[in-house]
Amino acid sequence: MNSINILCQVVPDTRRSTNEKKFPLKLRVTFKGLRRYYSTGHAVTVDEWEKLNSSDVKGRLRSIRNDIANIEKNALRVANQLTIFSFNEFQNTFFDKPIQYQSLESCFKKMIKDIKCQERAGTATAYETAMGSFQKYSPNAKLPNISPAFLHSYEKWMLEKGKSLTTVGIYMRALRAVINIAIADQCFSQSHYPFGRGKYIIPTGKKAKRSLQIADIKKIFEYQPDPKNFFECRSLAFWKFTYLANGINMADIAHLKWKDLSEETISFYRQKTILSNRQNPVRIEIIRNDRINEIISKWSVRDGHYLFDIISVNDNAFCAKAKVTQFIKITNKWMKKIAAVLELNIPVTTYVARHSFSTILLRNGATVEFISESLGHSDIKTTQNYLGSFDIETKRERMKALTNF
Repeated sequence: MNSINILCQVVPDTRRSTNEKKFPLKLRVTFKGLRRYYSTGHAVTVDEWEKLNSSDVKGRLRSIRNDIANIEKNALRVANQLTIFSFNEFQNTFFDKPIQYQSLESCFKKMIKDIKCQERAGTATAYETAMGSFQKYSPNAKLPNISPAFLHSYEKWMLEKGKSLTTVGIYMRALRAVINIAIADQCFSQSHYPFGRGKYIIPTGKKAKRSLQIADIKKIFEYQPDPKNFFECRSLAFWKFTYLANGINMADIAHLKWKDLSEETISFYRQKTILSNRQNPVRIEIIRNDRINEIISKWSVRDGHYLFDIISVNDNAFCAKAKVTQFIKITNKWMKKIAAVLELNIPVTTYVARHSFSTILLRNGATVEFISESLGHSDIKTTQNYLGSFDIETKRERMKALTNF
């Protein structure tokens, strides 16, 4: 162990400032009267620097102070472990971490790159969105910054910006996955894990249970679109298909192939779970009926690889994802217009069609297990989140059973 006096202290570099009048915080290492400065990734104003050293510092500044303490402690430990100290040896040892762990942004980018290699286009997009949000909140954040206090402060910031707890939860789960990978790579201490009881609990939010009454669905099925309006006709047809065909979502509709059809059924694996549940994939079976067959007859592509003309066999995962997203956007646009004409009180989206399928079945006596299998859920709790609330009349009828002596 090195016995020579070495000082390691984080100080503001007042020689230069950012456009926001913030000074970068540098790790200053002093040895035999010589000094070297190393970036910490943090920058603060003069007032913020004074607050950092106060006893009641909170939120983002408290996270920075904790990080500063860790940097100073680790720098001194590394310096004293060197047999013969030199600034070059200190740099090589102290900064000997994979480049992807130099910042929170680089951690996300590494994971996104891996996800894209697996052609998981939707997941990659979700992680990119989460990364962008954390960058806006703390542009220079590093893994050591991620503490329960940091996460609670981020949640408060998100809610103040009008974001929902559901959105916060989605971004936090992405961050948790990044940290779990860093722990596996031994670049984040398990003892500093910020999630869990007594630390930060990721909110689940409460999904709005949007489903239509059967009378409203009847109005939609009886609606006569303008035969000259291609998009109105197509949007109505595929909304009906989603509702009738086990609440199938648009990504799965787009990937249906002719080989998935038999005389009586349509059978397929959900795109969402093909990778996540490869050992025990759930195959969904749709019972064909006259209405479903009519839609297939009118909108299918007879000589195509896929049943419908939404994506192409030559599309990669990201191109297919973009096409499906656009298809959903157009469908929802026209269905909202139809809903306005029919004076329905909620937006009639493909999401509503899927929820309506499950809720109408439940209101007519189907078990949650049956609905779960129809939707392709691996967990009953997921199905329960899809089920809308019962109306007053249904509740009244159910309560009669309590006195049905």
